Amino acid sequence: MDKKSYHHGELRNALIQAALTMLEQDGPDGLSLRALARAVGVSSMAPYHHFADRAELLAAVATEGFLRLQTRKQDIQAIQPSLREALAAGGANYVRFILDNPNLYLLMRSPEFSDHLRYPALHRAASAPAATLLDLMARFLDEQRLSSPSPIEGAHLLWGLSHGIGTLALEGQMRADIAPELAHQGSLAMIDGWVAGLKG
Repeated sequence: MDKKSYHHGELRNALIQAALTMLEQDGPDGLSLRALARAVGVSSMAPYHHFADRAELLAAVATEGFLRLQTRKQDIQAIQPSLREALAAGGANYVRFILDNPNLYLLMRSPEFSDHLRYPALHRAASAPAATLLDLMARFLDEQRLSSPSPIEGAHLLWGLSHGIGTLALEGQMRADIAPELAHQGSLAMIDGWVAGLKG
């Protein structure tokens, strides 16, 4: 079989994209550097120029997952008519991401990558969605002149709501088809409760 020719950066990206596809089809156990080499059409040793081992490959795939989550989050929130709606839409998007990418999501949350020093790029990517939510929450609370909850408390409450709904749906304990809307409506109810509590 003829081997494909890639520029240095192109091969790394091609391997990550192929790994994302294989991950959702076969789960993490089906991922190996040799299998990826076959899928992309390069020599069995070519992936080792980019990933020292399987763990490094999986970390790169998880990093790509967080980058995709952040891009989706920013794109969806940018088209919302208000900060209130942007917060709620972000929660619904988080649930959709979980359900659209179940194996990727589980990989992103794996304790295997808890070492910040070994996986700095992954931890930078993982912090971006949380930072975006925190900034959005701070701007909303400032807009509404709310002193409670604090931005970090509010962000944690909304994230916890969406995380819980997404996890329950992923585990089959909640209908997946209604889970994003539940996260959206639940977020709005929580947000409106804060506003009503101040103005009531």
